[in-house]
Amino acid sequence: LPDRPATAQILLGGALGLQAFDAAGFGAATQEKAGERWAGLLYSLTSLPGVLVGSVSVSVTGQLLDKMADGSGWATVYQLNAAICVIGAFAFLFLYDSKKEFE
Repeated sequence: LPDRPATAQILLGGALGLQAFDAAGFGAATQEKAGERWAGLLYSLTSLPGVLVGSVSVSVTGQLLDKMADGSGWATVYQLNAAICVIGAFAFLFLYDSKKEFE
């Protein structure tokens, strides 16, 4: 973790800004796969796991921070978040194809 708060704020802001690419790609990918008729259903079904994991991660983050009272908890939380983002990016790069699945 950065020693200066300003550096941490810049890095966090940059990471959140780069996630805009993720949101744009995810929305376009579901429309491309499903077409007009099924795009809403596919989008909701594919975003449901993310919502569930996001809800549980709040509790997990709190538990990690409570167990790591020495101050290393935030580093662990950010490392886990970075690992999840990298795994998701590679999964998208290697597993996604734009072939339409539904009509």
